[in-house]
Amino acid sequence: MLKLVLVLIISTILFAKDDLVLKFSSTKVANAKTFMVEAKGKKPEYVAFLGKRFPFYEKPYGDGYYALVSTNYYQRPKHTKAVVVYLENGVKRYRSFAVDIVKGEYKKEKLTVDPSKAKFSPKDRARIAKEAREAKRIYNTYTPTFYIDEPFGYPLHSKITSSFGNSRIFNGILKSYHSGTDFRAKTGTPIIATNSGVVVIAKNRFFAGNSVVIDHGHGIYTGYYHLSKFKVKVGDFVHKGDVVGLSGATGRVTGPHLHFSVHVGGNCVDPLQFLELVNGWLF
Repeated sequence: MLKLVLVLIISTILFAKDDLVLKFSSTKVANAKTFMVEAKGKKPEYVAFLGKRFPFYEKPYGDGYYALVSTNYYQRPKHTKAVVVYLENGVKRYRSFAVDIVKGEYKKEKLTVDPSKAKFSPKDRARIAKEAREAKRIYNTYTPTFYIDEPFGYPLHSKITSSFGNSRIFNGILKSYHSGTDFRAKTGTPIIATNSGVVVIAKNRFFAGNSVVIDHGHGIYTGYYHLSKFKVKVGDFVHKGDVVGLSGATGRVTGPHLHFSVHVGGNCVDPLQFLELVNGWLF
């Protein structure tokens, strides 16, 4: 933990002007990673970055405000800007900061799955599109209530069998990327909520199988996929450590395991990097 704190302190970039002080966790970020902007002195409205707006919220502990800023997996490397928007005597002001987006170090995988999960019928495509629209609507929703009041944990403690971001070829014909972190889990293993929040998805989906998604507020969502059994339903409030389901092999899988995902500000991001960032900066 000490090493993590030291790394975060070293990577802090401080900008001060007028009565607004800003801290960036980093101004160099890989695709599908998250960085944080802290503000003191006044509450800015949002960070404008890569065509999206990431709002500021009051920090749950300590003084000041924060904004979580995420990048899309398909974002190519580039030199760009993050713009902090705030009001000064009723006038909108802008503070621009250079940000370098670099290519993430993601591996490649070749997997064999049931043919029906690699080559889709028209009915499958319609279902996939519908589920994608539903998920996009949810992940782009910023719930103003912040449900968490302690650091994030892990959904279970076991070996990681596949890392986030790996490019994948299914059955030699379908290309995609791994949108989460896979943990080894034999069928029936209890899967726990990594933090408190409200269940917004608890259903069977084409790729994710039996899946649970929790809204933690402020644009943060965690997902738990390929379950064999649900222990929660949509609308339930869960606390950190509550069992949300049992692991399984539903959806597009090569065997039983847990796929753990995180979305921030509408983007699918590296779960482990997100946990390290948030736990180190907010708590």
